[in-house]
Amino acid sequence: MIIDLRYHVVSIVSVFLALGLGIVIGASLGHSANSQLEKQLERLELTYENIRQDQKMLQASLEAKNNEIEVANQFQKAIIPSLIVNRLLGKRIAIIRTNSDVDFKYAKKLVDLLRQAGAEVTSVTSITKVLDFSDPQFRTELLDAFDLPATDDKTLLASIYNKIIQIIISGEGASQLFYLHNRDLIQLWGDYNRGAVDTLVFFGGGMTPENNHQREIDLPLLDAVRKTGTTVVGVEPSFVTESYMRAYQSKCLGTVDNIDTSPGEATLVYLLASGKKGFYGIKDTARALIPEFKLNF
Repeated sequence: MIIDLRYHVVSIVSVFLALGLGIVIGASLGHSANSQLEKQLERLELTYENIRQDQKMLQASLEAKNNEIEVANQFQKAIIPSLIVNRLLGKRIAIIRTNSDVDFKYAKKLVDLLRQAGAEVTSVTSITKVLDFSDPQFRTELLDAFDLPATDDKTLLASIYNKIIQIIISGEGASQLFYLHNRDLIQLWGDYNRGAVDTLVFFGGGMTPENNHQREIDLPLLDAVRKTGTTVVGVEPSFVTESYMRAYQSKCLGTVDNIDTSPGEATLVYLLASGKKGFYGIKDTARALIPEFKLNF
């Protein structure tokens, strides 16, 4: 049952206006007006009782819906392990996180998901700051650290991103990454000397426009990935207000815009296991909520 609360508010206001008018008139006209006032009070009591009943029905309906949602959530969490078990055996995956607005715990949860599906996750690299080459000393140190020739800013940025991607994919020679880490320009988690990976997962999306650097970070990095031919998928949580999906869809094999949910988790595993292209989730950039899964019981 749908309760129109605005209707009840208008009704109550109307009753009180009528009641106030009745009091004023009653003070002037005596017994006759008092009789009208009593009728107004009776109608007010009846309206109030109807509102109470409607409110009880609405509360009961909301509680029932909440219970249904909770049961559905519990079912999804219970069935996910069965859906994804061993689906990614043999896969070696690295994650690149590109916005600090979303807590690192969501990236760690993604690591747990992929490992649960049988994949080996080697590292999570957080690249959330735009490199600034305006300091001559830093620029010189950077050129030396990455063994690069002097060049313009755009070419230098592309060269550094190419090096970063090559190191992450190859799983060796991480000293240059540690240089950036020590300068607080990137954050490293995992083992960067465990050998090559075959898949990258970009974890983006943010909460504030000032931290939305997809043009300066994500797109150049994805261009660097494309040169290597490595499979790449882009994901973000459903709650972000700065979506990266359009950028990811232009560069990635597939996307998932609700990776913080059980359907999003299952979809990501499907994408990585199948190697098929698809853009999934709940936002207007998605083509479908989930893929057509083939379940084997």
